[in-house]
Amino acid sequence: MNITQILLSATAAILLAALGLSYISMRKDEEGDHRKQRAVELLQDNARYEASLRRLRTGQPLTTPIQPIEAPESISTSKLEELETANKLLREQVLRSEKKAKQAEDETLAMNERHAEKYDKAARRARIISQAMIMAQVKEVAQDQGIFLIVLDVKRPESVRINTELAIRRGTGIIGRVTVSNIEEGAVFADPLPGTFPGGAVDVKVGDELIIPPL
Repeated sequence: MNITQILLSATAAILLAALGLSYISMRKDEEGDHRKQRAVELLQDNARYEASLRRLRTGQPLTTPIQPIEAPESISTSKLEELETANKLLREQVLRSEKKAKQAEDETLAMNERHAEKYDKAARRARIISQAMIMAQVKEVAQDQGIFLIVLDVKRPESVRINTELAIRRGTGIIGRVTVSNIEEGAVFADPLPGTFPGGAVDVKVGDELIIPPL
């Protein structure tokens, strides 16, 4: 092998080495660019997750837009892995917080529905009571050692018989019940039904209206 061939071989080796180094450098640059792009994506995601967590915890809508993230000049593989881990943790926190918020919303909705249903039933019952036809009215009330004598002024004799149970209406509520105990020479007597008065004590007054007990 002459000197010229040796020089050509050396030059070729140098060129191949330079190309190899150039390729390696290019690959490193591409990997670096990829890491930087991925870092920007992760940082943007993390900023959105953090904003979502603030909104879920405070219940207030976001008032300031999330600012765009600039790509870092360089980022190592280990730092990128840290961002990946933080991204995963934030995402899991957002999912848990959203689940809790949904559960709280469902519970509040169910509670409101129960309250509305209860109010509707109460309103419907009050309307039924207020519109019920008067069967009789308390004419006289006497008491002796816990024994009550209640005299009724019957408005609808065909509906009032011995053992007929009647509810005492005041306004739109029922405050107790009585049962017809005796009918004698046109006089109608009734006894209070223990346990039907909310306060425990029998509460019957002259002028109380008596109706058929609502269902």
